[in-house]
Amino acid sequence: MKFVQPRVYLIGETRVDYPQLRNMLQALGETTALDWLARTRASSKSEGELLTEVAGRICYKSFGLGLNPNITKIRKSSSEYLENTLAKGDGSIFEHSTCTFAFLNVSRVFTHELVRHRAGVAVSQESLRYVRPASLGFWLPPELRDRQTEVKSIVEAIEENYHRLEASYDWKSMDFDAKKRMTSALRRVAPDGMSTSIIWTANHRTIRHVIAMRTAESAEAEIRYVFDRVAAIMKKKFPLIYQDFEPTNLPDHTRAWHPKYIKV
Repeated sequence: MKFVQPRVYLIGETRVDYPQLRNMLQALGETTALDWLARTRASSKSEGELLTEVAGRICYKSFGLGLNPNITKIRKSSSEYLENTLAKGDGSIFEHSTCTFAFLNVSRVFTHELVRHRAGVAVSQESLRYVRPASLGFWLPPELRDRQTEVKSIVEAIEENYHRLEASYDWKSMDFDAKKRMTSALRRVAPDGMSTSIIWTANHRTIRHVIAMRTAESAEAEIRYVFDRVAAIMKKKFPLIYQDFEPTNLPDHTRAWHPKYIKV
């Protein structure tokens, strides 16, 4: 048994195919739209934000004056454009770009809460039908930190009994299907607090919602710990999409992140 800390990695994000984007904009708005792309790409902080802005501007053909006769004013800066979109609550354009995270050393308590968020999400989790844990990792929540010795003793007893039961079977004589069925059965005696790994992909509209929900003061401690780190990554990586999020320090050394614009 070992105490662990959840780890957060941003391992993937949406990329733009610039030649195809340029061809599309030329067909849509010729030099006006291409000039917009040149200016915006030069100042863009991320491809995800650029793609989001393209999705928004195509709705009104607002890449420049003259493309839509109904429009007499264009918001030229990406920051101003995306803030106005956030303020209006036009959240659908934030669904076009996604990010993929790896969460390591998180508990099945955490993953049971995470998978409740389904819209705009993809999930792949370490399977205990196939993986027999060599040791149990355990994250200690703030409420148990003054009882660390007792918790360690309890988890070590579970781990010892798990491995005793595991060792009573002749694994070498089993085919893969039998191993899978026995591994699945044995996982039932492991605690929900044991560490695992999960890959989580979500679009920016969903990530905004989950950060606000899961870093709230009333959220479960571990998921707030993880999404505090997610929020910090997103604020730095996508400063325009998350420009309205501000943190509040909490007593357990995590932060609650509050968006100015809630209904996005």
